[in-house]
Formats: sequence, structure tokens, C-alpha cells
Amino acid sequence: MLGDAGVPCPGCGGRDRFAVNLRKNVWYCRASGIGGDAIALAQHIDGSSFLVAVETILGELPPGLGPVEYDEAKRTRENGLASARADWRREQDGAKTEQHFRERERRAARRLWIEAAPIAGTTGEAYLKLRGVESPPGARLRFHANAQLWDRPKDQGGKIVHSGPALIAAIEGASGRFSGVQRTWIDLAQPKGKALIIHPETGEVLPSKKARGSIKGGTVLLRRPETAEFPGDRQICRRLFLGEGIETVLSVHAAMREANDPLLEGAEFRAAVDLGNLCGPAAGRVAHPTLKRADRNGVERRLLVPNNEPKDDPDFPLIPIARGITDLWLLGDADSESFFTRKAYERAAKRFSRAYPWLVIRLFMAVAGRDFNDMRLAWLRVAAEANA
Repeated sequence: MLGDAGVPCPGCGGRDRFAVNLRKNVWYCRASGIGGDAIALAQHIDGSSFLVAVETILGELPPGLGPVEYDEAKRTRENGLASARADWRREQDGAKTEQHFRERERRAARRLWIEAAPIAGTTGEAYLKLRGVESPPGARLRFHANAQLWDRPKDQGGKIVHSGPALIAAIEGASGRFSGVQRTWIDLAQPKGKALIIHPETGEVLPSKKARGSIKGGTVLLRRPETAEFPGDRQICRRLFLGEGIETVLSVHAAMREANDPLLEGAEFRAAVDLGNLCGPAAGRVAHPTLKRADRNGVERRLLVPNNEPKDDPDFPLIPIARGITDLWLLGDADSESFFTRKAYERAAKRFSRAYPWLVIRLFMAVAGRDFNDMRLAWLRVAAEANA
């Protein structure tokens, strides 16, 4: 076999994709998935028909085609092939540019994580306390005293629109490697401790949470099963509690810890950063039971929202479930539109069930109109009043 390691393909131009087996007198292009004999190779190189490919190999004109017609057909084929190759190269260059951008963002996120300090005793810890939770041992949470928010990338003329203290959460990608960070800018004078960020030029209110790097298929680890002094007594991770936001997941963990919930044994807690990363896209839409919207003719019709059937989309990889986990608890907030959110979490449950058929999946939704942190804070207020 020539080119076991792969050589450039004379047809598509792809590098490290072409090989020839001299013993069998066949070839194969891994980029296009095409292979065959010498005639098929001639067709692959210039896009010609079978008869023209035979002519190329034999050096004779195909029957019924004169020299003028043949030259014109050949020029047409060569122009089409050149155009196809140019399209392929542009596609490859675009993919390389995107890959370079993602890697640059991941490195920048890594620097931000390294610059950040342990959370104990910082404004980050005070923020979590304001939200009625704390950082469990081993949680991938840190604090940055002066994290910068850019309105767009620096090389695109971006400007710093906010600098200030921020909670930094490390995102573990689907491969298990560090893939990015989520930043939550803090202002303890605000009701829930999140900074109110306003663009200095446009007056637009900007999100107080923003990820850098890649979140696709990634999660923020918030709590592993507690270990013991002796290796033989260590807990095996058997169940995973997975929700959208850090505060939501930590609120459920805090409530379970205070109740000495037996489900904590062998339990891991993770945040998925955003709803799309957790639930993925929908295959279709469904009519909302109550919400309506006027069409172009002014006729009110039921609002269509994404349904609970998942759509296969490589841009939304599934969050991986560690081997040994048998129970998955999905923690669904209901502070936004509850019907839409429930459909999204039902979609997530179907995605996980299809990929991991042995999982027992439970959907645990917050009270309508609230998230789990709202419920946590309300309970703490009631407890404080009762003890006053």
C-alpha cells in the first residue's frame, strides 16, 4: 500500500487522505469516501464521465465526439473542478480559522482561571453567601478581583465595557479537558449580588454572566462524592444532579445537605452553564397552551415553541455521563416561561435516555415562576423570621 500515512489527494486536494494499493491496483480517498480502479481515479480527478475517463487513460477521443467538442467539454470540466477545489480550500481555511479562534479563546480562559484566587474569604464567597449557598470542597469555583468584559473581540475593534470582581467557574469539556470559564460579575449592593452592567455607549444592559472558551458538552463540577480517610471507604459516584446554573445546583445541594438527605451519598453535582447546552435543539414545535401572538393579519394564534423531541445536531454534543452513574436528576428552573422550560428538560431527558438507556432519569422542576435559588432564599427568610 502506498501512502499508508496518507498523501494529498489529486482529486479533492485534501492532505493526508489518499492511498493506493499497488497489489490490488485500487485507490481510496478518505476525505470523499470514494475509491476504485484507474478509470474511477480519472473520473475523480477531473469529474469526467466514464467514456471521457477511458479516453484519458487510452489517449483516444471518445466515440461521437470531435476534437473541438472534446476541447470545449474538457475546459468545462477543468473549470468546474477548479471551482470545486477552490470551494473546498475555502471551507478548510474557514474550519482552520474557527479552530484557531476556539483554541485562542480556550487559552485566554485558562489564563483567567490561573489568575483567579481560591474563593475562600473573597467577594466571590460573599456573593454565594448572599445567594444562600456556599462552595463545596472541590468545587471548580474561584474569584477574580478585576475580570474584564469586552463588547466584542479585541482584534475586531472591541472595547472593555466593564471591569470588576467576578466569580470564575471552570468548564470541563465533553472530553474531560478544561474548555473554558464562566464569569459572573459581582456587585453585592444589588439585590441578588450580580452586577448591573450597562454599555457606556449604547446604554444596553449586558448580561452579568458570560462564558469564554467553549461550553459545548461541558459542565462545571460543583461537588464530587465525599471521600473518606481510608481508600476502601470512598464513595462510588452513582447519581448525578445536573442543572442549568451554578446557583440553582448549589441551592439544591444546600437543601439536601441540611436535611441530611441520604441521596447525597455517592452523588455528584454539576451545572451545564446554559439551557441550550443541557437540552439541545428541538426537532419541531408545539402550540403553547395559553400564550398567543397576532399574525401579520392581526389574527391571534397560539404561540409555537420548541417541542420535547430532540434533534440530532453535531453543534450540540450531549453532556457525557460518567461510567458507573445509574441515576440522573435533572434540575429544572421555572422562573422563565414554565411550559417552554419543561419541554426543554423533557427533551434533555430523551437525549440522555437514548444515549444511556440504563439510566434512571428523574425531572425535578422548581415551583412555577421561580428557580431553585428563589425557593432557597424564600425558605431562609421564613426560617430567619421564625427564629427571630
